[in-house]
Amino acid sequence: MDLIFLKNKIVDIFYREKTTTAYVKDVKGKRLHVVLPSGKEETINYHALISFEEKSISLKDLTQVGTVLKEKHEKREKLKDTFNLKELWEVVVDEGGDFLAKDLVELFLGKVPEEDEIAGFLRKVCEAKLYFRLKAPNQVEIMPRDEVEREIHRREKELERLKKINQGIEFIKSLKSGSIEKFDQETIEFWGTALKDYFLWEEQSPSGKMIKDVLEKTEIKEQNQIFDLLVRLNLFDEDENVEFLKTKFPLDFSLEEIKQAEEISRSSLDDEPREDLTHLGTFTIDAEDTEDFDDALSFEETEEGYLVYVHIADVAGFIKPGTPLWNSALERTLTLYLPEKIIPMLPFSLSHEKFSLKQGEIRPALTFKIYLQKDGELKEFKATSSLIKVKKRLTYKEVDSYLSSGELFWQKLYHLFMQFKRKRDENGALAIFLPEVEVKVAEDGTISVFKIEMTPARMLVAEAMVLTNYLGAKLLQQNQIPGIFRSQPKPAEIIENFEESLYLKLLQLRYLAKSELSLFPEYHSGLGLEAYATLSSPIRRFADLVNQYQLKALIAGTPPLSEKELNQILPELQTNLQRATFLQNKREKYFLLKYLQTQVKDQPLKGLVLQVQNKRAKVYLVDFNLTGDLIGFKENLNPGQEIIVKIEKVNPRLEVLRLKLD
Repeated sequence: MDLIFLKNKIVDIFYREKTTTAYVKDVKGKRLHVVLPSGKEETINYHALISFEEKSISLKDLTQVGTVLKEKHEKREKLKDTFNLKELWEVVVDEGGDFLAKDLVELFLGKVPEEDEIAGFLRKVCEAKLYFRLKAPNQVEIMPRDEVEREIHRREKELERLKKINQGIEFIKSLKSGSIEKFDQETIEFWGTALKDYFLWEEQSPSGKMIKDVLEKTEIKEQNQIFDLLVRLNLFDEDENVEFLKTKFPLDFSLEEIKQAEEISRSSLDDEPREDLTHLGTFTIDAEDTEDFDDALSFEETEEGYLVYVHIADVAGFIKPGTPLWNSALERTLTLYLPEKIIPMLPFSLSHEKFSLKQGEIRPALTFKIYLQKDGELKEFKATSSLIKVKKRLTYKEVDSYLSSGELFWQKLYHLFMQFKRKRDENGALAIFLPEVEVKVAEDGTISVFKIEMTPARMLVAEAMVLTNYLGAKLLQQNQIPGIFRSQPKPAEIIENFEESLYLKLLQLRYLAKSELSLFPEYHSGLGLEAYATLSSPIRRFADLVNQYQLKALIAGTPPLSEKELNQILPELQTNLQRATFLQNKREKYFLLKYLQTQVKDQPLKGLVLQVQNKRAKVYLVDFNLTGDLIGFKENLNPGQEIIVKIEKVNPRLEVLRLKLD
């Protein structure tokens, strides 16, 4: 198109996102050399053109040009409000198509329009962007009804959104200042829910984009700031376990699961053949505060040697694959023993009552009868369904006192299990024992920290369970029954004499491979065993429930779960196990850091330097099994060096632990 006809004409153009009047001084191809009302000259693209006058005029004096353009611009701005576009559109919408702006203006005004009236109309069209669309300079397209309706609806929604954003800004500002009394309950609930959902899932939440706009405009940029607002709204408490909310870990049991638990609580296994072992002197050994007992021991001396019984609570006899409680146990994977509460894998009515091997109660069990020679060599073993009755509940502390006082019964039992441990060690077992730190939170919020050493009583029970799990794995392996087996590859490196110091133990931990789950046995380097499958805690661990189900099927001669069925379970089990372990570790660390923050901030603490780089060191707190950062020290520090430190800064929620030299 030859645009030379535009030379010396007054036009309207888009200039810097606004409509302005201009004078075309020259034309070069599709570029217009124009003079603006300010007198400034610019070269613009033809596509910026909105309207042009029919007649050319000669304006050579820049002062005159500026005056004319300013007058026309102001006049056209006033004239644009003359036009009711909706009213005009209703008249012509059914005709559709493209129209000259001059014809539409004439139709609306009922007279031949002036140039400024046409330009004013086109300004209105470009501003409204609704009923008509600029098709070309001086020409418009009539927008169809459905498109106009959609656009009106979109604008109404956008207007609602903007109103809501302004309300949100006002709400957040009021919340920050500590006063939201002027807002009604519905508004408070809306913004409280929006804040909570955004905190948990950010822009994936229903109102994510809107609340993000509100937070940006109120200068709230960090998660901790949002958390504090939610605390003010009483939607979170100071110690809110947000990881449970983010991962959607099931904290409660469904009505269907509770119903099944109630049915199990009233049921019995009278129809299943069981060996009556209620006459045995059976005992449990656990911590003082244990309430769910899933294993017990009995011990007899025979002419040939010894008979050790390991009794495991029978859970698989009641909870079958595909039932609500089976599925929920798979989802939870573990009983979580958190500092402030227990979140059970199974309802308390089962985990702490029906299945729990409580003193004085007859309970169904899966019993391993382990026959040992006088020298401790395994002669044979057998797994059987049984009935047992715990005669005595013992604590680790009590059994430790029996062992230290030299009681023969306990000395023999301990000696037998330690012989099994020695054989594992000879077979390459590489286990690293660090003192366990247990964190407890009382109902009043008081935090207590306990250091748990591996005492002889704990070692006795641990070895009894390792032996039982090993024998169970061997039974599954010998009968070619799939299970949930645990293995561990050999370490990437073994540090010589690592047991001689805490530093070397911690260093060795870095080289240990992660344990793995599979359907058939492989070597477990940490335990020094060629087969291992946990089954001693079916109340607390889903993998143990599966393995118990497989063993009970072997004993009863019924079909176990197939390899195909377990292959369907295994990926979900691994994912859920990772989630449960993460949640438990995260919660323990939070309260441990809070304990350091509130109760030992100014106390000297024993530290062990793990790494040093550029005046920054990783320091292991010996009494808390926790690592912190030491920054900006002047002394020369070396890995393995023992130092005394104090707390400089702690943020439990952000997991920040900064130390300083004492």
